[in-house]
Amino acid sequence: MKRNVFVAIIALITVVGLCLSCPVAVTNADGDVLPSGVADADVGAAIDAYLAERSANHAAVATAVFRGDVDVYTRYFGYLDAAGTVPLQADSVLEWGSTTKLLVWVSVMQLSEAGRIDLDADIATYLPDGFLRNISHDLFPVNMLPDDVLPMLHVGDCSVTMRNLMNHNAGFEDYVGEMETTDEDVMSLGDFLAKYQPHQVNKPGDVVAYSNWGAALAGYVVECISGVPFWQYVHTHIFEPLGMAHSALNANLSDNEWVRARWTDYVSYTPTGELFTDNKYNIIPYPAGRCTSTLEDMVRFAKALLTRDARLMAADTFDTMYSGSLYYTGTDRARIAHGLLVDYEFAAPIYGHDGNTMGGSSRILLDLQNGVGMVVLTNQLGGSMYRTGMAEVVFGTTEWHVAVDGHYVPMRTAMVGLDGFYSLFLAYGHLHITSELADGMYINVLPDRLEISATDYKAWPSLIFYDVVSIAWMVCMAYALLTFLVRIGILVADVVKHRPILPNLLVACLSLVVVLPMLMLAGVGPIGSIVLFVLQWVSGVALIVLSTMREHENLRDLSARWRFGQSISMAVPMILTLMFALVWGFFVL
Repeated sequence: MKRNVFVAIIALITVVGLCLSCPVAVTNADGDVLPSGVADADVGAAIDAYLAERSANHAAVATAVFRGDVDVYTRYFGYLDAAGTVPLQADSVLEWGSTTKLLVWVSVMQLSEAGRIDLDADIATYLPDGFLRNISHDLFPVNMLPDDVLPMLHVGDCSVTMRNLMNHNAGFEDYVGEMETTDEDVMSLGDFLAKYQPHQVNKPGDVVAYSNWGAALAGYVVECISGVPFWQYVHTHIFEPLGMAHSALNANLSDNEWVRARWTDYVSYTPTGELFTDNKYNIIPYPAGRCTSTLEDMVRFAKALLTRDARLMAADTFDTMYSGSLYYTGTDRARIAHGLLVDYEFAAPIYGHDGNTMGGSSRILLDLQNGVGMVVLTNQLGGSMYRTGMAEVVFGTTEWHVAVDGHYVPMRTAMVGLDGFYSLFLAYGHLHITSELADGMYINVLPDRLEISATDYKAWPSLIFYDVVSIAWMVCMAYALLTFLVRIGILVADVVKHRPILPNLLVACLSLVVVLPMLMLAGVGPIGSIVLFVLQWVSGVALIVLSTMREHENLRDLSARWRFGQSISMAVPMILTLMFALVWGFFVL
């Protein structure tokens, strides 16, 4: 009996000792509940239900939720092929899109920590001499206009800093040219940026206009400072330290053949669930959106950001990166934190980035206050139902907004040259925002709703002024084109009738000289076009008046009537462009 009691006592002591010496899962009243109010243990069921309700959308979705570096939930949902035979799984790869930009900003902060770049220095310091050609919008008569007369154009200090690139307020118009290619032989990042350069249409620091070109330029700055291609820098300083063996970044994914082989295996879907197979493109300015990886690798990177992993940067460098580099006007709320976008649509501020390509979309969401993160990868274009809607299951929602009363016009667009003229037709739109109309903070003009945000929009004193400038620009372009076509028609008639063609050939060439700057020299812009238009209009009127005075006594003579008709024909473009202006103004003003 005594022996049994003794054994029992020894057993009890042993159990207590083991309990004290082994780690124990401590339940924290706040720690096991996500910002949305959903418990960690229940988030899987909540996300599964969310995905099941949208299964008809056809998209494949990979997502993970984590607290610190501990996984809370991981899920692979759907199929990569249209036939439903290739399931999305752990070794599948999907594209990050613009979430790739986080690799750029981390690289920049690493160089800043090493003392190799000053975020507030002119980036020209780090680029080849004369690299930036369009950094000053300084053509006559633009340099005669103060900023408050035409905010679209400016005079003054045009130097761009890395902080400007991080804040997307370097002043560049949107680059709308070729960024994607199916060619395997892709031009280098430096060659692309040197060849295709958007114009700086706003004073640096004045206007936020999201810029893929600017982010790619920041990646090239990293390349110039480090002396190695940007993709190689990222492999050495981010991918390899974090064990991201299944990630590729180069324009054609040639830096990781394992990834490239799997990248070709999937189709994509539109937001409405329609099959989209034209989805395989190499992105030339690859720092802006080319990274392709498994979900596990993306989670590794996101966890390193959330936990301030020393393998990336020192703790104080992380503190700097997460501090606001741009704030909403009149508030203490960060709008951008050194490249990371800060969203207040959730129950807590969320730091991170999202991205879209022809192959799908992604998002990294980091709740720094609660130490919770989430990653979403999908083969759905746009993918907002997953990147934002599904994220609300984890992070909840909020009603905080920024005051937006006033007049706003789009800034993320081409604004000069032929691209700018085309953009007026492609994406023309302005907003008169009042608190009665909408009180959100994200501006997206959608068919079924209007949400408000200062991002990519700029306040103007009067929309009438903006409309007048836009209409005048389009009238100028139309007039110049019509004038040139009329001259060509007259020249053809001369050839057919065997008349001397040299005089009209010279006039046609003169008309072409007026048209070319508007169509091909992007630096002319709207004001330059208006000036050229006025000069041509005045010359056309003068020609008509002089011809009338000279020929009115001799109109019975056939050649005189022909010369008079040529002059009067120049009134046709004037009449047509006036009609165009009246019709356009009727619908716009």
